[in-house]
Amino acid sequence: MLLAMAGKLYTPVRLPGVHTLLLRLTLVILLLCVTVLGLYWEGGLIDKETGRPARFLDCVYFTFVTITTVGYGDIVPVGTGPRLADAFLLTPVRFIVIFMFFGTAYQLIIKRFQEDYRMKRAVDKLHDHVIVCGYGATGRAAIQELLLQGTPADQIVVLATSEASLKDAADLGVVSVSGDAAHESVLKSVAIDRVAHVLICPGRDDTAVLIALTVRDLNPQAQVIAMCHEAENVKLLERSGANVIISPAAAGGNLMAAATRQAHSHLVETMQDILSVGGALQLDERAVRPEEIGKRPGEIQGAAVMRVYRDGDYFDVPDLPMLKEGDTIVFVASGTAYNA
Repeated sequence: MLLAMAGKLYTPVRLPGVHTLLLRLTLVILLLCVTVLGLYWEGGLIDKETGRPARFLDCVYFTFVTITTVGYGDIVPVGTGPRLADAFLLTPVRFIVIFMFFGTAYQLIIKRFQEDYRMKRAVDKLHDHVIVCGYGATGRAAIQELLLQGTPADQIVVLATSEASLKDAADLGVVSVSGDAAHESVLKSVAIDRVAHVLICPGRDDTAVLIALTVRDLNPQAQVIAMCHEAENVKLLERSGANVIISPAAAGGNLMAAATRQAHSHLVETMQDILSVGGALQLDERAVRPEEIGKRPGEIQGAAVMRVYRDGDYFDVPDLPMLKEGDTIVFVASGTAYNA
């Protein structure tokens, strides 16, 4: 439970801040002051012990014991006017104060326990999950692709600090947690010890390096996939323990250069289709299936094999070997077959 508190599960309903609490307290004080002044101006309150009319402090005392429903009965309204004032002034004020008190108590105490319980339940379900550190255009596209590939939404965790980002991620149905992914306590709160993949895309390379170091220290077995914006920082991410490093600048530069070969570059159009979520073509990889062992890559139905990985080495299209058990193939397939 203590670890769950390190990262807060996002919900659109937020706890009241200091400004809201001060505003509510001010409203209660104003209501009490108006009520006391109204009773003092109206008169008609009698002290049953002495028989004298109630003084100002007596009106303050009567207001508090009446609104809190204590009602000792030592000071009572006498006459029609004071009794109507008690019925039509004190009763609404009493309900307003009580509702405001219980509403604040619910948000500050009960709501917090509910959030902790929801956080604990969400974390308990996580196993071999995916943590996405940072939620921008890259993080959103990665999550959409993961969902398209069949990753359960409750096994995808987004760590971000922006409320707008958290709300957008929550709308996708994934687990959204408010917290800094570079902090150990936040990573521990989302079961970093049981994670399978960590996607790091915070928007800054120095932050990505720090997150990668923290993740690798907490879970040496996790596959760390990091986004790198500057080519000079690739080595830093490699040393920090990132297994896979994606450089959008290099990829974008290659596509831009390819676009200069012809007036209308079919290569760029095809690559954009392959890289787009839900495109007509999809690039993927998988292990060779038992029925495919002994076949040539070109004999696999519905997939164009681009590369075969075997024992730490790989074979490109001109040298594709006969498939063996344990091989991994990288292939291009139609979006329909891919999504099926």
